[in-house]
Amino acid sequence: MRKNQATIKQLNNAPELKEHHTLALSDYSLHYVEAIPSHSESNHSLDKESLVFVHGTPGSWEGFAQYFLDEELKQDFYVYSMDRPGWGGSTYPNSRFPSDLAAQSALIGPMLESIWRANDEEKVILVGHSLGGSLVPKLAADYPHLVKGIVILAGDLDPALAEARWFNKLFDWLPDFILPAMWRHSNDEVMAIQPSLAEAQYLFSQLDLPIVIVQGKKDGLVRPGSAVKAPNIFTSADLDVVFLEEANHIIHLTHAEEVKKAIYRLKAKF
Repeated sequence: MRKNQATIKQLNNAPELKEHHTLALSDYSLHYVEAIPSHSESNHSLDKESLVFVHGTPGSWEGFAQYFLDEELKQDFYVYSMDRPGWGGSTYPNSRFPSDLAAQSALIGPMLESIWRANDEEKVILVGHSLGGSLVPKLAADYPHLVKGIVILAGDLDPALAEARWFNKLFDWLPDFILPAMWRHSNDEVMAIQPSLAEAQYLFSQLDLPIVIVQGKKDGLVRPGSAVKAPNIFTSADLDVVFLEEANHIIHLTHAEEVKKAIYRLKAKF
């Protein structure tokens, strides 16, 4: 995580490597960041897909900062990273925080459409980590005209294995003023995962697009058994499941090369 902070600092000191975008909607805004190649090649070619990273909870686009420095990835993809509604530079409507997957998905749609339109209306690839990994199949189900394939990194998928931990239940019981807003909202999202996944299981079973799942076997936050059950969840998808023997939960930070391999593995399916 210290290394990622140094990478974020490096990016911030080189504004030519990224471009910030903000969609101002009627009652909320969406912020996402685009990686700009540092070589002379045009950033728009006919054979490149858009790659959109989706962070977990808590989090922001910065969780994927190191991928903005990967020249091979930027050569082959348009690389984006979003702030989900309520996180980073994205806001949400003046109502209850959108903690469940359906609410997040409903708000993210305009961002995906903006990226889709910017790149010749080519469908996007979504890469989600943790809660973002649970969210990307919901986004694919809700926006099949915008999403081409998904990579799930350490995401809860099976509601039977997504029960909140004791400390999440404790935080949920505490009065709102006890916890800072960031941790309260994060805990709300964790508490909403199980019912959100239960509601989405039929939609997941109908997904007929390529999916690659990467799961660390030493993950202490998302139960690895969820990935084991993935073939029974995504019954209509072209599915690959990759287990990393020594990896913990933050594989997007600690195992970037394996994440890249998963992205190219997905690309090869098209």
